[in-house]
Amino acid sequence: MKKIHRLILLSNTYQQSARFDAEAAKVDPEDRLLWRYNRHRLEGEAIRDSILEVSGRLNLKMGGPGVFPPLPPGVVTRGGWKTDEDPSEADRRSVYVFVRRNTRYPMFEVFDMPDTHESCPRRNATVTAPQALELLNNEGVLDWSRSVAARVSNDAGLTPQGQVDRAWRFVFSRPATAEERQNAVEFLNRQRRMLEERMPAQEADRAALADLCHMLVNSNEFLYVN
Repeated sequence: MKKIHRLILLSNTYQQSARFDAEAAKVDPEDRLLWRYNRHRLEGEAIRDSILEVSGRLNLKMGGPGVFPPLPPGVVTRGGWKTDEDPSEADRRSVYVFVRRNTRYPMFEVFDMPDTHESCPRRNATVTAPQALELLNNEGVLDWSRSVAARVSNDAGLTPQGQVDRAWRFVFSRPATAEERQNAVEFLNRQRRMLEERMPAQEADRAALADLCHMLVNSNEFLYVN
């Protein structure tokens, strides 16, 4: 199986980009001949792992029993959900998140987690409003975004432009374009002025940067495989 996997992964077909080719589209508009890679969104588990990775908090410990990440307020558990384990355990890879048939981890469920009541589950791919709301309002995602901001601001000598470039490299693995850099700096300045009305300037700086990082992990470039 490993040899087959290697053959597939190293093939030209598997490594196609999602770049659109008008000439190829005329011949094969439905991509039956695999002339391009169809863009698709990451699964909920991969989204969680990716945000934890860029935040610097992903716990790569392997093996052992399942873990129980914190649940949002109001979630009713059936059969129990541990809340007293080491906080670092909650940041382990999503493959270790305990699966309880009647208590599905909300972030996975909203991103099309397979039905745990079926013996041969299928994973659908939907685009719904609750998915965006989950990433915007989930306290865990907000906390991870603050950790991304902490990594970005780890070098105290960075200018706002330098912070933007550092954030882009962490989240997108590329530098920001001139237009993106300008827009991001304007956002930071505007957000900082608004936050200074209700908190000290230093806290406002951190909060504005966290808001920028939160926006980045909500972007299509981060959530989709291109």
